[in-house]
Amino acid sequence: MKKIFFVAAFFIFVGLNSLLAQNLPINPIPSYNVQLTSLNTAFQEPGLHGTPTREKREMDIVISSSSTYSHDVSAKVWVVKDNGSIVLGPFRAFMDQVLAVQIDEGQWGVIIRCDMDVTASVWIE
Repeated sequence: MKKIFFVAAFFIFVGLNSLLAQNLPINPIPSYNVQLTSLNTAFQEPGLHGTPTREKREMDIVISSSSTYSHDVSAKVWVVKDNGSIVLGPFRAFMDQVLAVQIDEGQWGVIIRCDMDVTASVWIE
């Protein structure tokens, strides 16, 4: 049982590292109506140098598309803190619906992966 756990943990770690190690185009948070032109797009909150923040916050992500597809448009979303040391997700964001993720203080980012042409908006409340 321990062996299976360690093997599974290894594959999860390697998969997340390969996802986060890619050179992603990084957009600031907040960002509105950013065209996702690659499979993976990143958003990063600016550095908070000594500025106190609220302990609990909410990150909102919305994807949309001007094209009409015969099936549901969705994207995989990972919310990351401290350059990937904490990863929340993957979540599934559906077209024109707000995906709200509870976050705490610190510098957070978002990685969005979608196989279709969509736009994304990311902000923190």
